[in-house]
Amino acid sequence: MFLKEITGIYLGETTIEYSSLKRQFRAWRHSETPVYAEITGRSPMERLNNLLSGLKPRAGRKICISIPRSRYFIRELSFQGITAEEAENSAKIAIGIHSHLPKEDIYFDVWATESKGMARVLLVYARRTYIDQIIETVKRTGHRKSLGYICPSGLGTDLLLRYSTKTGFPALSIQEEDQQLVLNLHGEHAWEGSHAIKGKGDSSDISRAIELLPVKFKETKQFFRIGDTGHEMDGLTPRDPCSTFQSLADICNESGANKGLAACFPATVSYPQICFQDRPRKRPISLRINALQWAAVLFIVLLVAVSGIKLVKLYRISAEAAKAQKMALRLEKQYEPLLKTQEKIQKLRAIEQDMRDFLRERPPVLAILRELAERTPLDAWIRSCSIRGVIVRVSAEGGSAVATMEEWRKSPLFEEVKLASPVTKNRKQQERYTVELRLKIRGGKKEYRR
Repeated sequence: MFLKEITGIYLGETTIEYSSLKRQFRAWRHSETPVYAEITGRSPMERLNNLLSGLKPRAGRKICISIPRSRYFIRELSFQGITAEEAENSAKIAIGIHSHLPKEDIYFDVWATESKGMARVLLVYARRTYIDQIIETVKRTGHRKSLGYICPSGLGTDLLLRYSTKTGFPALSIQEEDQQLVLNLHGEHAWEGSHAIKGKGDSSDISRAIELLPVKFKETKQFFRIGDTGHEMDGLTPRDPCSTFQSLADICNESGANKGLAACFPATVSYPQICFQDRPRKRPISLRINALQWAAVLFIVLLVAVSGIKLVKLYRISAEAAKAQKMALRLEKQYEPLLKTQEKIQKLRAIEQDMRDFLRERPPVLAILRELAERTPLDAWIRSCSIRGVIVRVSAEGGSAVATMEEWRKSPLFEEVKLASPVTKNRKQQERYTVELRLKIRGGKKEYRR
């Protein structure tokens, strides 16, 4: 659901404040809210029921409710030698030890930070009976799907200040909640809790409370107020954020920043620090992935994008190749008779070339036969003779194979004479053998080629 409107409600003990923001393009702008008729003598839940009953349920709206400092408790826990994630898990597991109320009687949330080997956890919890009343009132008025966050009032103030990029941190802010002053601590990166000022609420009480804060807050010059504090603060000049920062001018109404406006701001971030709800909260994936993992995800996305582009190109090339293949098959069928004719022509050319080679390189057959006939002993005779290149193969019978081969070796035509088969005998016990003769090379060139 695309968020178009935020309604912020500060649910005090004796008063109720509310405000509304609407999205215009990418920025939030102040919007007029329905007039709420405040009736004295009613409980906070009756006031909330009266306000929500006058609002028509609407898709795209988120309702955020902030509760006063008197309705929640804060503990700051420190852990040495472990990571922020480990410290957060440890605080959740041992919530029964860190809380002064039983675990089954509270809704709680934690926010962990890590600095210089020390993990700090901000534990905030509220009574279950009180939060359940708020949830039931929202359900009863038909706004259950629109319920966004139930947060401490100081967290909304922190996010209001951080909405302006000109705000310097650490900073302090002060606001009046049910006739007591509440001092909020805004660290460099997150809200670090709040303190209720128990005294009369004058300048000396505020100065004394500031003196008890960590050094970074005592030395800060950034001091703001939310709404009219109703107390004299000589020597202290808290500023209204709406009149101080131009970026907040379109968000604030004419009366400046109030607690209802601050209650809207938990909905402007993806994961506010503290939220009281009836189910476990999970950080969005953008906060669970570190820089290295983001780089890996970006690399994978780029790789997938590049691969996708290449796949599209490959698909186009494959389609074109398939089309060309079909055309080639069609042309091949058309030219198949010509291909067969071409093959016949190539075979005839090969035969013609062989004949030319034979005529050009034919051995002197008569000279070889004459030499064999003259040098064959009288008691032997040649049965067959074949000439292929420089090899002459002769099958003979009779006489002695060794004597016959010795006579042939004396011929100037042969450079090598060797048996090509074992010597056997015929029925007349005459030797039968096959001899291979290699012609000599004349003039430094081969006279005959294989």
